[in-house]
Amino acid sequence: MQKETKRELLLRQLGLRHKLKVHDSFKQPETHEEIAANLLARWELEDEIAAIDSILADARKLASIEKRSLIEKELKTGKPLQKKKK
Repeated sequence: MQKETKRELLLRQLGLRHKLKVHDSFKQPETHEEIAANLLARWELEDEIAAIDSILADARKLASIEKRSLIEKELKTGKPLQKKKK
């Protein structure tokens, strides 16, 4: 996954978390219909946040595996471990 895609997902996740906080700041619903509508809206936000979390976690796991294989390859070849220059 590209860095820009990860950044966009993180920004979307932050926006959703903000929406959730705003949602929580509203006055409490009074009727069962309002409570049900509120819960459904909240669940949709939470589900999307969880989905983005899962995607980002998978991307981090893959990146970690790639980094590990590079380090192991360097260790086997006897090269000194150096930080990559940007």
